[in-house]
Amino acid sequence: MMIRGLMLALTLIPTGVSAQQGFSCSYGDRGACLGFGDTVCSSSGMCVDQNAACFDKYQCDYEGFTCKSNVTECAAAYDKLLGENNTLVDEYNGLLKKHKELATEFDETITAARALKSDYDRLEATLADMETCLLYASTLDDAKLCTP
Repeated sequence: MMIRGLMLALTLIPTGVSAQQGFSCSYGDRGACLGFGDTVCSSSGMCVDQNAACFDKYQCDYEGFTCKSNVTECAAAYDKLLGENNTLVDEYNGLLKKHKELATEFDETITAARALKSDYDRLEATLADMETCLLYASTLDDAKLCTP
């Protein structure tokens, strides 16, 4: 008799995670604590396992079972973000292409500027040589010899 009383007392003492969480159910509903590998299935065939979160009975719609969120709004937000991301990627790729074109044009301009500077230096040296030659020329025939 004492063992039976002890077992009855133990069944009335709250134990485990469910007692710590303190969940309650609406009238007519029953709560469930699922163990490893356990699932609970409704009469309509929807099943949840121990990893399932609490959900509202009105969460099922034409898109199927959803918990704690609205799949339609989430999908729409995702599609919007994906579109914005794709737009940014396209803009980035366009700017990258423009950058490469400008960098190539800049490099070509630098090369052309260096060539012009080299030509300028060569012509300046030639002019200086001609000027010196003309300064020391004493006849017209000497001056004609100063041309390159």
